[in-house]
Amino acid sequence: MSDAEKLTAVALAEVGYREKASNTSLDDPAANAGSANWTKYARDLAAAGYYNGNKNGFEWCDVFADWCFYRAFGPDAQRIQCQSGPLGAAVPFSAGYYQAQGRYDRSPRAGDQAFFRENGALVHTGIVTQVLADAVVTVEGNANDRVEKRTHRLDDPYVAGFGHPLYDGEAGGTAAGGFPAAQVGPAVSVQANLLFQGHSGPQVRALQRLLAGAGFTGGEGQRLQADGVFGPATAKAVLQAQKALFPDEPDQWDGQVGRRTWSALLQAE
Repeated sequence: MSDAEKLTAVALAEVGYREKASNTSLDDPAANAGSANWTKYARDLAAAGYYNGNKNGFEWCDVFADWCFYRAFGPDAQRIQCQSGPLGAAVPFSAGYYQAQGRYDRSPRAGDQAFFRENGALVHTGIVTQVLADAVVTVEGNANDRVEKRTHRLDDPYVAGFGHPLYDGEAGGTAAGGFPAAQVGPAVSVQANLLFQGHSGPQVRALQRLLAGAGFTGGEGQRLQADGVFGPATAKAVLQAQKALFPDEPDQWDGQVGRRTWSALLQAE
């Protein structure tokens, strides 16, 4: 069995798993079903020290993809996924790892990591299990609060691109702490607009996922919801993030998400 086949077998075995309403029954595929983003996937990766923090209770499509790699390959999973740096769980961050190694394009292969976009922002990811003449079959976490098998036409603008893992002894990979200069390729390029209270849409939803994934809340410790509406809770989370990310620059504490805040959040995730 090839490395790609190992990964797709792991992903397919998880189809139907329901996310949980609370931190119980995480190993049961159907029990305690809900929409609170509790999963065995984030629990297992937190126990393995996989990320820069515990991602349970947050949006989990990228967590699911990482779990599939970890389940298939153990400690070697992050090298296979081209990962280095602060090791967050944000979709743009994961795509960036492949981009930086020159292993991201529009030509899918079984075992790739697929990335999806809305209005220029990378918002979702999954595992490619089959490539058809004009479409790909994927397994995706956090799809209708469960793991689902889906088919996407390649000409669908929702399909952004595909990351090609370092399978079957391919040379390359990165050491912890950064990308090797000899292998740095083009950076991820997505449209990131100036956002502030009153805005809504997919980019606000992507922002909310970044804030939540980095541990910033909507006030009083409440988990920030990715509802796509930049309301008071999101504004509080943005201000909280800016104070943490720019502790010595109070001029950056404006509650607006511009170039510097976008960049810092992507790195924090």
